[in-house]
Amino acid sequence: MKFSKSLITILAITMLSGIAMARGERDHHKDEFAPMERQFSPEKMKDLGLSSEQISKLKALREAKKEEVKKLREEMKQAKMAFKEAVRTNASKDAISQAYQAMMDKKIQLGKARLENLLAARDVLTDEQRAKLFNKGQ
Repeated sequence: MKFSKSLITILAITMLSGIAMARGERDHHKDEFAPMERQFSPEKMKDLGLSSEQISKLKALREAKKEEVKKLREEMKQAKMAFKEAVRTNASKDAISQAYQAMMDKKIQLGKARLENLLAARDVLTDEQRAKLFNKGQ
């Protein structure tokens, strides 16, 4: 059976993204946002001299978005499984393309939610705290 170049490309991308996602699950979201999210770890936040109000706001932000991000991650996982299933079966090219697009749409939604969370957390900090936090180790 002859494979089209686009199907081979999709399969290669899927395999590579699957490897990256598997690593990300083990290494807590290893992707383009992870370095920025790590800036807001409790260890890094200790040196900033956060006020009790800032600490409360950051905790509230994290809790408020926790379920949304968890839901999006689960939807991403389901979309990825649906795509893999479509590739494994005799699904049409259109069905495979639609499953791939659904998976990528979920990835984009998750990335946007994570970016919004990052920006909201960053807004809690003063200019001096931001400078200190984001210039560490660079």
